[in-house]
Order: sequence, then structure tokens, then C-alpha cells
Amino acid sequence: MVKIQKISEIEPCLGFTEFDMLKKYRQSFATSELGRLHSLFPFSELARQMHLKSSPFGRKSYFSPEGKIALMVLKSYTNFSDAQLIEHLNGNIHYQLFCGVQIDPLHPLTNPKIVSAIRQELADRLDVESLQLILAEHWTPYLENLHVCMT
Repeated sequence: MVKIQKISEIEPCLGFTEFDMLKKYRQSFATSELGRLHSLFPFSELARQMHLKSSPFGRKSYFSPEGKIALMVLKSYTNFSDAQLIEHLNGNIHYQLFCGVQIDPLHPLTNPKIVSAIRQELADRLDVESLQLILAEHWTPYLENLHVCMT
């Protein structure tokens, strides 16, 4: 007669390689230059100030409200064209982590117009002064010589 064994006795650690790999990518992202840049931006506060919300209607957006702002920061950081940005976003896991998306390699983004549509959406809601206040408040601990004004 065969005894029933607990799974933990048979296999001490069930392997979920996809999750393990994603965890390693997240760890390497956090220590990368791009990860450090990501940590310097208060994306949630910026999205809230711009009144960006995920729409419950229509097709689900690839990018969250925070991801849309992150995409524009990434575009400025890399200085890529819209088409180049989409191409690199499809193939670079760190870029995807920066924007908070996971793109299926078998179904990559193919329309570079999504970048210009997001840029237009953000431009329509842009209030530079209120966003500057949020960034200044968030970055104050990193700034030195606050009493100096350069012109």
C-alpha cells in the first residue's frame, strides 16, 4: 500500500521559472540606471494631478495612467523616435518595467502612433506649474544650495 506524501516532502521547492526570471529582472532593473531614474519620479502623484484615469469603457489601454507619463519620460530620456521607442519597448524588459507593462513577445506593439496619441492626451491635460510643484516637493531632499538662484 502506497502512503500519501505531502508535496513538500516530495519536492521541497516547486519551480516557477517564469516568476523567478521576472523577479530577477525586477531586481536588476532596480539597480540599473533606468531603475534609479524611475524611482526619482512620483508617477502616481503626477497622474493624479493630471486627472488621468483608466477608462472602464472600450478596449483596455496597454498603459496605466502612470505608465503613460513614464513612457514620455522614457522617450525624452532615450531620444528615440516614436517608431524606435515602440521597437525598443517590445524588446527591452527594463523599458517595459519602467513603463509598467508586459508585452507578449508573440504579440508585440506594432503601431507607433500610440506614442503620439499618449503625448497628445498628456499635452491636453498639462498644467506645468502644478506638476513643477509636485516634482520640486519630491526632489527637495536631493537638492543642495536651495538658496542659490541661477539665471
